[in-house]
Amino acid sequence: MGRTIASITQTWQQEEAALKRFQRALRKEDQLLLDELLVLSRLHLAEASYASNLYPLDMYLIAILLEVYKQLKSLQKEVVPEGADPSVKLDSGKEARFLALLNETLAVLTPETPPAAELTEEAAEPRAYTAFEEAP
Repeated sequence: MGRTIASITQTWQQEEAALKRFQRALRKEDQLLLDELLVLSRLHLAEASYASNLYPLDMYLIAILLEVYKQLKSLQKEVVPEGADPSVKLDSGKEARFLALLNETLAVLTPETPPAAELTEEAAEPRAYTAFEEAP
């Protein structure tokens, strides 16, 4: 008697076969990167067999994403100094970009020559925010 359901390894091979046309259409360097991603996905075949409620391609992509995320976290540990909070390091770029956009918007929205009656010390120049907490 044979199996009634394809094993996870067989399913993975079918998914890879379905990707072959797409892979051949890619540039050579992208083909190599895709091959590496496919190898990463195979690292979780045993775990994927427990996810019978997901479509095979979904599990395939989750396995790839998990491996890529693990690599990102290991690189992040190398870059972030010992004892520092990595989330603060990553979010500081977003905060700086937000403050720059806010300052640019204020510069555009503030009229160049406001009426003399409405001119106050605060309104004379657009306010430049230096910390995220100061922003409205």
